Amino acid sequence: MYVRIFLFLFSAMIATSIQAQTVVESEAYKKKGLSRKTSLLKPKYPSYSLAATYVLTEKARKGDPFAQHELGIRYILGIGVPIDSVKAAYWIGKAAAKRLPAANFNYGLMLNNGIGVEWNPFEGYKNFLDAAESGMEQSQYIVGLILTDNLIVNKNLTEAQKWLKKSADKGFEEAKKVLEEFIKRGFFVPADSLALEESEINNIPESDLYSSLVSNEFELDFYNFSEDSLSEPEEQKLLEEILSRKRTELKKMLNVNEAEEQDDSRDTTSFGIIDHAASSGSPEALLIKARLSEYGVGVKQNYISAATSYLKAFRLGSFKAAESLLRISQKNNFYSNLESSVKNNIPDAMFVWAGLIALGLDYSLTEEQAFDLLKKAETNNHLNSIIELGLAYYSGSLVEKDSLKAIEYFESAAEKGSSEAKIRLAFIHIKSGNNSEDNSHINILREYANKGSVLAEAAMAYCYEKGIGIEKNKAMAAKFYRQAAQRGNEAAYNSLRNMYDEIRPSDEEFQIYM
Repeated sequence: MYVRIFLFLFSAMIATSIQAQTVVESEAYKKKGLSRKTSLLKPKYPSYSLAATYVLTEKARKGDPFAQHELGIRYILGIGVPIDSVKAAYWIGKAAAKRLPAANFNYGLMLNNGIGVEWNPFEGYKNFLDAAESGMEQSQYIVGLILTDNLIVNKNLTEAQKWLKKSADKGFEEAKKVLEEFIKRGFFVPADSLALEESEINNIPESDLYSSLVSNEFELDFYNFSEDSLSEPEEQKLLEEILSRKRTELKKMLNVNEAEEQDDSRDTTSFGIIDHAASSGSPEALLIKARLSEYGVGVKQNYISAATSYLKAFRLGSFKAAESLLRISQKNNFYSNLESSVKNNIPDAMFVWAGLIALGLDYSLTEEQAFDLLKKAETNNHLNSIIELGLAYYSGSLVEKDSLKAIEYFESAAEKGSSEAKIRLAFIHIKSGNNSEDNSHINILREYANKGSVLAEAAMAYCYEKGIGIEKNKAMAAKFYRQAAQRGNEAAYNSLRNMYDEIRPSDEEFQIYM
């Protein structure tokens, strides 16, 4: 079901035993885009918090793992020493090598997020596993989640359940929630000891939730790009439930940035929120718009409007949308209605028919005829068709490739307010090396990624991965690819997988066979 791309997200919840936690603001973190609360695990052990820094350093140099870990934490927080993530990783890594569980956990986070050390999720996993085997519930939780995504090690839901249950049995609330989600999805049949009371799940106090170094890094990952399986009545019921949700819930589901300044004239109904998210580049919103039109829920049933939204969602990387587009095009009377609408000069119909030809889903027109339909729709200032013309020239589909013509069409669409066109233009300029010193093109990508554009997220990931227009940062690239992949962008998932494969160790445990 398409709504399954709205994955239930579980951040890596990191408990801390110290009473006060400092908010870190430093250049070391700002340069990596990680200026935020840093919640590291600090268990109770000898009271080095009272020791002078020089005494602590001497003990660390002599090999005391507790002192090494404490010194690393001080370099993270800037307590008695300048903030320095590289030195923090060095000392925490030293303690981790001696299998101090808290150090293994924290070093795993630093490796996984490229903090003070090169991004290496495989070494990060080894450290998490060491801490998990020592009995640390936070690490058991993360190991359980890693076993669901088929990126570091082979997906193994049985092993994932084992580790998550260990964590849950120790009272770690997030592990309990993930196990409940497993049961809802039908992956596990709960044993008596695993069954969770609904009241237990729904009454988790807000104070039990903590922030991680990177909030989206450890989540329950089920990348599912296959076709939907719900019946039409089930689809309609689910759509009605979505429309009845509270505005805050709907915005969260559609990745609408709450911090974004609201226009007083903006429609704040469910339909208005969905339209706003769709115009900002949310494939989730476009898929919902398509389903609403396809089934006539809350709006008049209109297959052409549905196909328009499916086609736009596909252009944003949602391969699921292409399957839905094919399905709806096979409905009775679809092409007769499409042809009739084209004869009546309906731009959406021209756009859809040309798109079906370009994607190879229909062969009733020649490519030249499809291109002519887009040109005709362009005369009506049809924004989707203008963008499609740009894509046709940029990719060489329907017409001979011409990058300059593509840019002209994207510029025209951008002038008419298209966020997608602005993102595509910015990315083209960055890739061509035409990025200005003020990073204006990167800022455009960042702005629209924050607004919920999956296209901008994937573009930001590519820039971080290749170091174009911005400092290379594999951890940030992985973060953005992951976000886009979780929202249905299969190309982003493939790029993420390639990043892992490029540094994959030869160890048998890291070979992916599924």
